[in-house]
Amino acid sequence: MASSPLLNAKNAAPRFMHIGVQEKILFLKHLDVMLQAGIPLREALEAIGEQTASKTVRAIIVAAVADLSNGRPLHVSLAKFPHLFDPFFINIISVGEASGTLTASLQYLALQMEQAQEIRGRVESALLYPAIIFLGAIGVAIYLAFFLLPQLLPLFSSLQVTLPPTTRFLIASAGILQRFWLWFVIGLLIILVGFWALYHYFFRVRFFVHRVILSVPILGFLSRELQIAQCARILGTLLTSGVKVVPALRVTAHSMTNLIYQREFEEIATSVERGETIGHDIIKHPHLFSRTAVTMIAVGERTGSLPQSLLALAEFTEQEVKTMTGRLTTLIEPLVLIFVGLLVGFVALSIITPIYQLTQNIAQ
Repeated sequence: MASSPLLNAKNAAPRFMHIGVQEKILFLKHLDVMLQAGIPLREALEAIGEQTASKTVRAIIVAAVADLSNGRPLHVSLAKFPHLFDPFFINIISVGEASGTLTASLQYLALQMEQAQEIRGRVESALLYPAIIFLGAIGVAIYLAFFLLPQLLPLFSSLQVTLPPTTRFLIASAGILQRFWLWFVIGLLIILVGFWALYHYFFRVRFFVHRVILSVPILGFLSRELQIAQCARILGTLLTSGVKVVPALRVTAHSMTNLIYQREFEEIATSVERGETIGHDIIKHPHLFSRTAVTMIAVGERTGSLPQSLLALAEFTEQEVKTMTGRLTTLIEPLVLIFVGLLVGFVALSIITPIYQLTQNIAQ
């Protein structure tokens, strides 16, 4: 058999492999369409690999085609890239291959990823406006304090105007920053890089940050709802696909983005292995699971319709998140405006007060 043009030196894996969410969705949809059209899996992958502009996707497909030629299933190939495909992704593909419903699994995955991306986009959009206002206020305050005020200092000194405490404070701060700005920049970079390193390489730091996020007003509630929606959809999809409860719980644990929920689902999996129910465990953690989540899961277990209850819970919680993000700007905007008013007002008053005193002296 002639070798595919896909398998050549140009398709070597890039040094830093990355694949975006949208690329994964397009890959799933393209593969689903081709398989439904009756194209064999290997030929479908080769066609996608030849059409894609992403070197990462092409490298993954090269590995998958090689494995398929050696009799290995697709999910085994994807599992070689754990930093690109999470356990949920791998398990849904595995279940689809084992049950002969790969196209349905591809559709499931594409739908879940689109919905997760939509929720994430709503949250980011809701936080964008307050962030822009906040940064704009900081910029205005820096300009007034460190550029405009120093230009007025010679005038104040020549006319011997008594400066108010706020103005003296700004002048002293500006002087310190002008003399030591390089050290401030270096210190800030060290702090940021140090925090990044601690967060990424020390589990306890990451765990602490995730716990703090859940305790922050508004942001903590939103984070909790996002985690509930995520775990409900992942677990519901896995159970619907035929995965057993305990393995599904462990996959859900590894797929969660918050370490607090990861630990909790590991503990739930252990409890279920001992014969407990999911509802029995989550009711002990009202700060992690809403009353609605506890009730729907308990009812689902009692009636034997847990997968349906979980997917319904995911839909309900995602709708709550959409409503919450719609109101988020309204909730945050007054706080941001108060901060902006105080910051800019303080700086402006520190500049205007001596100018007013100067005009009074001239008038006299």
